[in-house]
Order: sequence, then C-alpha cells, then structure tokens
Amino acid sequence: MLRKVKCCVVAPVAAFFFVVLSTGAMAGGTAGSYQSQQKEAFESAKELGSADAWNAFLNAYPSGFYADMARAYLKKLDGEEPSAPSASSSPQLVPSSARAAEKSCDARSELRSEHSREPTKITFVNKSGMYRGLMWIDFEGNLKDYGGVNSGEEVTLETFRTHPWMVVTGPGDCLQVFMPAAEPSIVELVRLAADDGPAKTPPAKEKAPEKKAEKKKPLVCAKNYKLRNGECVLLQNCGKNAYRSAEGDRYCNKGYKMQNGKCVWPHDKQGFEVAPWKKTGCKSWQAQCSQGNGGACTKYEENCQVN
Repeated sequence: MLRKVKCCVVAPVAAFFFVVLSTGAMAGGTAGSYQSQQKEAFESAKELGSADAWNAFLNAYPSGFYADMARAYLKKLDGEEPSAPSASSSPQLVPSSARAAEKSCDARSELRSEHSREPTKITFVNKSGMYRGLMWIDFEGNLKDYGGVNSGEEVTLETFRTHPWMVVTGPGDCLQVFMPAAEPSIVELVRLAADDGPAKTPPAKEKAPEKKAEKKKPLVCAKNYKLRNGECVLLQNCGKNAYRSAEGDRYCNKGYKMQNGKCVWPHDKQGFEVAPWKKTGCKSWQAQCSQGNGGACTKYEENCQVN
C-alpha cells in the first residue's frame, strides 16, 4: 500500500516571492507607490495564507500597519488565536482538474486503458463501513487485481489519467468506476444501495379458484326431532311435570327426577312418595280447600297426600 502524498501549488508561491522582492527593491521610490506596492504584496501573502508567505512579506516590510496585520495572521496560523469559522464562508471547491470522473458499471465492457503519457495519482478513502476491492482495467479491457482497502483506511495509487479503476465488493461485483484526473484526486467511498443487495419482492400469491356458491338444501329433521335455529333437536316428552328450555330441551320441574323418560316424584323403598306436600301447587290447593273449594281439595288429596 502506498502512502498518501500531499502536493502543493508551486507557481503561485514563486509569483508571490517575485512580487515581494520587486516591491522591496523599489522601496526607495515615492511614498504613494511604496504603500501601493506594500498593499499588493500583503494581498498576495493573504491569498496564499501560508507561514512562508507571511515571513517573506515581513522580511520585505518589517514595520507599519500591514506588518502588524501580517504578524497577526502568523499567530492565527500558529493556533494562538483560533476563531470559529464564519457561517457565511463557503467550502473550498476542488478544481475540476483534480476531480476523478465516475463511470457507470454498465459501461464496464467498453472501458480500457488508452496510454501512459500523463502520470497522476488517485486516493481512495473508504468510508463505506465495508471492504472495497480495487481493480485496474488494462489496455485489453481485462481486470487486474490491486488488492483493496478496509473501512476507515485509505490507499493512494500511482497511475495515469486514461487508466480506469473499478471499485468492487468483496465477492467482486462492480460498484463504481473512476477515471483519474490530471491532478492528484481523492475519492470517498461511501455505502451504496448495492451493498444491501437487490430488493426482495414477495412471491405473487396464486389466486385460489373461485368456488361456485352451492345452493343449500333445506334441512329436514327426522322423526321425534324438530328444527330449531337451523338445527334438529330431539323432542323429549317427559310428561306434565317437565318444562322445555329455549333450546328445545326438556327438564323436570323442581323436586322431580327423570325415571324411564318421565319426570316423577321421588319414592321411598316401600313405593310411597316422599313428602308429596312439597310439590308445586300443594300449598295453594290446601289454602283454597280450607276456604271450601272442593276442586282444590280433590287436587290436594290426589297429588299432595301420601298414597
């Protein structure tokens, strides 16, 4: 793995030193031209913003208002007076000559290296949270494995401007293709939708064949059954001492018990009824009988006396 190498712009620095030296040599001119030259040199140092630029300015102009301002800028560079970045300050734009061009993986079959006349560098910074493999596409369009870069790491490759580089997943699937720029470029690799794989669509549910509505035949109950609430229930005949529930079932009245399909009053071992006066209606018949009701007396004797 190669180290990342910082590069700097040489031409503007040389131009600045030329301005400082020329203006310093002309310091013996008029006061107005001297101030103008000093201001021009100050603006050039400010544009570069480096410690070397400010020191060069101070060597040429060691005193005055601009010299004091230059020393203040030097202190700022040394971190003695850090200031919060202005909210209105815009981020520095990378020059177009240092931007790597991205190609689609669909164009992979058409890409190949053309020539090796323009050397450059490309740095891959992996911020995807996943491993990324790096493949060079050679002059025949074949892939050459150049290893990879783990998440949180970076790698700088010396290459040429017309040499395409393909970024792949661990299994080797294409994610992105980049063309190096004329100047050294940096490419940040982030997590992509392709890392999650194709979206899984649930299988289509097969429609069940529609069943034709069958006409229900009317329910016919057998003998001794009766239709109640759509069901056939048994007709129970338990005699006069029974009652029928709402569901059609027959139950014996209070005090009676079922015997041979009939509700009868309990008998003792000798065959006599047990406490027959407790039957329903006995008290009423007895009261009516005491008032001279002959019919009530007859019912009481037949149903409520031991016999």
